[in-house]
Amino acid sequence: PCFASTIAVTNFSFETLPAGGLTTCGAGCAYDVGAIPGWSTTSGATSGQIQPNATQFPVLSDGITSAFSTTAGSVISQTVGATVVMGEVYTLLIDLGQRLDGYGFAGTADLLINGHTYAATGTAPVPGTWSTYTATYTGLTADVGQSITIELKSSGVQANFDNVRMDGTLGQSGVPEPASFLLIGPALVALGLRMKRTARS
Repeated sequence: PCFASTIAVTNFSFETLPAGGLTTCGAGCAYDVGAIPGWSTTSGATSGQIQPNATQFPVLSDGITSAFSTTAGSVISQTVGATVVMGEVYTLLIDLGQRLDGYGFAGTADLLINGHTYAATGTAPVPGTWSTYTATYTGLTADVGQSITIELKSSGVQANFDNVRMDGTLGQSGVPEPASFLLIGPALVALGLRMKRTARS
């Protein structure tokens, strides 16, 4: 059996806005350049949050707000609370978008663990849409206890990010979750009682 657990990502859909709120950027559009609650950003990068209008994105993948960066080489990152466990399979899912109004596709993402990056892969979205990219990493002995960082990167003029989620799945070689012992316990008691009855007869 495998045991799955969701790993919390703070402000995963970028709906928590900065303290000062957003600034209007035209009809039906609002944005902020600066700190994104729960995330760190590259110093000096032009990145932040946006509530786009229909000429930019007809719909978002989740909620009404997404993150963006217009600086090539910039990184929006978050270190999650979980650390590496031997044999656990970590899966990052992130929706990357391409604006409808003429900007190219420039978003990438990865997991950073013990100095190594594990790139998310997927199919580039067509203009005005979003595509889910996936990064997978299995816990190695050398990485046990290391932190896990999600990195959202811009490789060009406009990168757009939304709906970041992550989970871990521990396979047969791992230690079961406590809930699994609740299922095993009664079975062992019943087996013990049966063996005791057999011994008496």
